[in-house]
Amino acid sequence: MCGAGNRDRASKRAAVVDARARRATRARATARRAPSTRAMRRATTFALARATRRARMRNLESAVERAPRRALATRAIGELKLWPSVRRLCEEHGVDPATLTPGSGPRGHLIAADVLRSVGAVDDATLEKLGLRPRATVPDERPKTLLEDYEYGLARAQAAEDAATTKMRRTIASRLTESKTRTPHAYASADVDLSEVAALRRRVMDASGVKVSLNDCVMYAVGRALREVPELNAGWDEAAGGKRAYESVDVCVAVATDDGLITPIVTRADEKTLTEIGADVKGLAKKAREGALKPHEFMGGSFSVSNLGMFGVDAFSAILNPPQGAILAVGAGKDRVVLVEGQPSTVQTMTATVSADRRVVDEADAARWLDAFAGQFKKTAEWSI
Repeated sequence: MCGAGNRDRASKRAAVVDARARRATRARATARRAPSTRAMRRATTFALARATRRARMRNLESAVERAPRRALATRAIGELKLWPSVRRLCEEHGVDPATLTPGSGPRGHLIAADVLRSVGAVDDATLEKLGLRPRATVPDERPKTLLEDYEYGLARAQAAEDAATTKMRRTIASRLTESKTRTPHAYASADVDLSEVAALRRRVMDASGVKVSLNDCVMYAVGRALREVPELNAGWDEAAGGKRAYESVDVCVAVATDDGLITPIVTRADEKTLTEIGADVKGLAKKAREGALKPHEFMGGSFSVSNLGMFGVDAFSAILNPPQGAILAVGAGKDRVVLVEGQPSTVQTMTATVSADRRVVDEADAARWLDAFAGQFKKTAEWSI
């Protein structure tokens, strides 16, 4: 019995070993037939590369086909401003945008409707229903190249007429250009209180029956301020290369004539009364407009005044009258609301601006002179009328 049992156990173990061997053999055969992970990666990479090459070839062929249309549509990109949608439509349909200008958009810009209309995709009736106006039919005369731009501008310039220029205007132009380009201008401004001027003018009218203007009062105050601050009664000597102080206070007043601006001189303005200055200004202005001024009446001077207040100008800066070292620009008298002892009050003021040659006048001197000029209008009771 024992021998039979041992034989049965041995045969069973042999059957188990044979089964394991067969399973191992089948597994090895299956492994040989299935691809490895590395082989699968290589196959995938190869397939992707092949697909990418094919896509690039298709894109290249499409780009080559679109190149003529794109070149045609973008020929005038440097001169035209196109929306991306308009640019795309022009490329798709091979439309030159330069042939469609001006467009129906704002300021003549092209819109999509202009391109669609040009290729017959939409008609004017449909555009009107959509609220779009038809494209302008006026031919575009604007230049397309640099040469055309030059010729276009030259033709427009030739359409103008040369105005006759008198010798006096040429002289004025030459002197002002020289002054503005060669003289270092410095500016200072201040508001001047004119509250006492109205009472002063009434007092002069009652005393002498003479009507004085605000410009006469300005000339009087300028003369006295120059006496008080003589640093501005000076000029620049080009020959000597230095500052020249004038002994006499001779104030030039700008007068507009048909031939241009001229500046007759009120001599010794710091010594004359208000009515004498007024009479001089009126006489010189009349002679200037009649062209009857003598050379000594408008050549020279130590200081200038330019008043545009009668034209409604609030403030401005004048160009120096060389070799003088300063000029005063006067604006119009305006009513302004100011605080007086904490209470709002209406005061008439004017803006005075000094243009000075920085080589002759320092900023501090200009400020002191403006303060002296404004101060004259606060003590009109002391004026000689």
